[in-house]
Amino acid sequence: MDVLSELLNSNRLNARVFLHANFCGNWAVDTSGTHQATFHVIARGACWLHMPNVSDPLPLRAGDLVVFPHDAHHLIADSPSLPGPEVPRNQPANDDNGSLSSSLICGYFEFAPNKWNPLLDALPDTVLIRSEDAAATGRMESLINLMIYETDTAHKGSDVVIDRLSDVLFIHVVRNYIRQARPDTGYIAALADPKVSRALGQFHRQPGKSWSVERLAQEAGMSRSTFAERFTQITAQTPMQYVTRWRMQLAQDLLISSGQSTGQIAAQCGYLSAAAFSKVFKKYFGCGPGAIRRGQ
Repeated sequence: MDVLSELLNSNRLNARVFLHANFCGNWAVDTSGTHQATFHVIARGACWLHMPNVSDPLPLRAGDLVVFPHDAHHLIADSPSLPGPEVPRNQPANDDNGSLSSSLICGYFEFAPNKWNPLLDALPDTVLIRSEDAAATGRMESLINLMIYETDTAHKGSDVVIDRLSDVLFIHVVRNYIRQARPDTGYIAALADPKVSRALGQFHRQPGKSWSVERLAQEAGMSRSTFAERFTQITAQTPMQYVTRWRMQLAQDLLISSGQSTGQIAAQCGYLSAAAFSKVFKKYFGCGPGAIRRGQ
């Protein structure tokens, strides 16, 4: 399994669409304050994106996708002028009376709570993918069009189909961000770096192996010092800090979901004894493995 797939599996990506509606007249959609990563697909028509840290509103049109990975404050409205409090929020039109309307698909990306999610952390506050950018990737345009089709036709099982398509949408958002933004730092930059990514891939395939900076550097085809410097510069943590952090996440999952003993889990996570594993685990989580297993 590749690193991106491993991260998404570990953090249990689960997307949901909570609003698909037509809007006409004066309207606004405000999903700020949900403490979740939200997204909006402009299925039809045009509208404007208002953000407090951007002086001019951004025009949005059919096929555009905007994602707020960290619940940044925003407002999507029918007008380039900031709507006042009298304009209804999140209220779809029952009857557009022949007037021009816009259609939005709004949802959120949910992840396992209280877990380290370097992928989400690495994304900026706002990711805007224009319809022409989605068309450039081909498959992303097809995915968005399929979501629009499912919401418009409302066939049996459409709700589940749309939610699963939303899962795939997040993966394409990350891929598009790697391709378009080419970030210099952060976890996504590490995935985009061929040598660092190769070392990460080998570690994730065998997290219980006796890893050291030297072994990781060998997998990357770099010297120890050069690899350590590049890894730290990109991810803002040392290679072994990353190794420990991921092993602790893996151990937490195994303690909750498996019936393995602490010693067996310790071995899977690269520790020679249960005592050594428990010491690191308690330092990382603030409690012992037994407390996690008991759900405390």
